[in-house]
Amino acid sequence: MNFISSTIRAAKDFLFATACFHCGAGLQNGEQRICGRCWSSLTGVGENDYTFKVLQDRFSEGKMVDELVTLYYFEKGKLLQSLAHSLKYEEVTSFGFELGKKLSGKLSGKNIDVIIPVPLNKRKERERGYNQSDYIAKGISSELNIPVLSNIVHRTKYTVTQTHLNAEQRKENIAEAFTVKKAELIRGKNILLVDDIITTGSTIQEVAKVLKDAGASTVLAGSVGLAKLGEDS
Repeated sequence: MNFISSTIRAAKDFLFATACFHCGAGLQNGEQRICGRCWSSLTGVGENDYTFKVLQDRFSEGKMVDELVTLYYFEKGKLLQSLAHSLKYEEVTSFGFELGKKLSGKLSGKNIDVIIPVPLNKRKERERGYNQSDYIAKGISSELNIPVLSNIVHRTKYTVTQTHLNAEQRKENIAEAFTVKKAELIRGKNILLVDDIITTGSTIQEVAKVLKDAGASTVLAGSVGLAKLGEDS
């Protein structure tokens, strides 16, 4: 990261110091960047919810992801959409760190040895200058004191954006797109695999597969957001 990029990112974070980033209301004592009302507007994910159960079933069938931990539903017009967009495209990386800290509350007590963020395509990372999942992972690490290994998994295949693909197309698009380097660092380890938003779970499962093939003991998938499914999906 060069000095100019670092300065721009710090300035963008500073702009949200006195007003809520999402609604513009003045922040109260103890509130940072986001007001309490906006945080409370987010819909939390319950383990008995339809979407959560569908993802858990997919992961169980694939036998690569051992557990799923997630925070909020990704809903249009809600705070999480704004945070995810600013984290990905507007370089407000502190949002990723804050979301990671919140996710850590649901991960406390889990058997985790290392944290691995889902890697971006190298072209995207060069254009963006960073991987948003790295900052979520660092936020988790800051609370749980678990090391982050960002250079273990690499994308070896360019993939088109998954946004407009269905579940089967996503699975085909991401197949054999990842490889593991320095497998000795994860052999026998319990891994937390971190992504920002999980939609169909195809990417998480593919990364988990290469981690298990490289000798990982367990893979826990963690995300701050989950794309909500309709019950007819």
